[in-house]
Amino acid sequence: MVPNPKDVKEQIWEAVDMAFVVGQGGKKSVLASAAKKWKDFKSTLTRHYILPYTNDKEKLSHPPETYKFIEKAQWDAFVASRLSQDFESVHSQHAQIREKLEYNHRLSRKGYAGLEDELEETMPGVEIDRSTLWKRARQDKHGNIPDPKVAEKQN
Repeated sequence: MVPNPKDVKEQIWEAVDMAFVVGQGGKKSVLASAAKKWKDFKSTLTRHYILPYTNDKEKLSHPPETYKFIEKAQWDAFVASRLSQDFESVHSQHAQIREKLEYNHRLSRKGYAGLEDELEETMPGVEIDRSTLWKRARQDKHGNIPDPKVAEKQN
């Protein structure tokens, strides 16, 4: 039986609210953070414990030792969903999109908004246009451009 998502969200919120002092205004951000962590966890399981072993049914027959809290029935359902045709088509479609990206940025969590804020602090009074942001987003912390394709584009 699949639990109702609203009930699960409420259970997560109640558990967090009991363990930590969080005002009612923090509920949205707490649940958003939990959703992100859940998505990342499923991605980690898929990348490290399912996709490398698609041809080894023995390794996929039980949950990884690291995650002993995962019940066998849950693991079997998760593996089946990740080996389904629907998942495979979405996965390959996203892999193709990722391959087409030529100029990777190095912003991490900061994003363009954070970079713009940082540049406004370090360069007061200077108008920061989008080309400056694009160039800075592809530099490492020492100002070097590690990707030769990006370096060629910037010059």
